[in-house]
Amino acid sequence: MLQSLTWFATDNLARSQFELFSEIGEQMQLSDDDRRRVLLLSEQEWAQWSEFCQDGPLPAQPQLPIMLRRLGSASHRLATLADRAAGRA
Repeated sequence: MLQSLTWFATDNLARSQFELFSEIGEQMQLSDDDRRRVLLLSEQEWAQWSEFCQDGPLPAQPQLPIMLRRLGSASHRLATLADRAAGRA
């Protein structure tokens, strides 16, 4: 039971981080292809992670710790760019 709760929490964390990244990308008007490239994902990997965010299975590649690092780094970079662009407006 505890392991099930841990996996559930981990899945929720990964989904919420992917959603945050997607929201930032939408605000910056990035296409799905641009977002995919920022995360260094192949088209197949992007499709699998997109499916995961719709309650699909956790993709095997890239591994979750790697994907979480990519999401965090990319979200930070995009948010910084958005803040700089907003400061110029």
